[in-house]
Amino acid sequence: MYQIRYLCGIIAGMQTDTDEIGYVAAFPIEEVNRGINAFTLGVKSVNPQAKVYVSWSMSWEDDEAVADAAYRLLDGRNIDVVTTHSDSLKAIDIASGRGLWTIGYNYDNSDKYGDKYLAAAVWDWGDFYEQRILECLQGRFQGVNYWESMDTGIVKLTELSDRVKPGIRYAVEAAKAKLMKGGFDVFYGPVYDNNGELRINEGENISDKTMMYDFKWYVEGVETVGQ
Repeated sequence: MYQIRYLCGIIAGMQTDTDEIGYVAAFPIEEVNRGINAFTLGVKSVNPQAKVYVSWSMSWEDDEAVADAAYRLLDGRNIDVVTTHSDSLKAIDIASGRGLWTIGYNYDNSDKYGDKYLAAAVWDWGDFYEQRILECLQGRFQGVNYWESMDTGIVKLTELSDRVKPGIRYAVEAAKAKLMKGGFDVFYGPVYDNNGELRINEGENISDKTMMYDFKWYVEGVETVGQ
């Protein structure tokens, strides 16, 4: 999913007029952190001066907690694009109510939110589960961990809104093609954290193990706003 988050960051970085982007996130854990970092690297790849403000809900699905995080994020800031990493739609509800651009997660809710809903990062488990069920039926199934990338189709970016700015579709497709081809990934160095420390050396890539189990820092451009 982090690769799709990177593409979403490109959309947000090119769509913003204020260079202030909001991210309502559930918990500061590796899954969420790599999404935040990938998104921010996508933003910075097209808009180096932009900032990504992160507000924690400390819940996956509590609408009230997510709403509090959204208000804390938006009040007093000039954020004009909002995304989220939770199972609640409350952050998108609030941002949409203020007329802001939004980027969703989990589901394509473009019908609900209209053309201010720029796109969404979604899961598509169908083919994956079909293969695992077939393996079970054939007696070939093994209980192992899977670490799938976007080229398997398990993670996807939905159709972009007609109101994305000129150039965004091309930029997203170009980045997607590079990711699909290989030889480029989101976390190739040099990458600095938000304290100015070099975390990934030039020409190197962060390991899958680190991304899964020890991703506790944030890239340059991320500012957390509490919980």
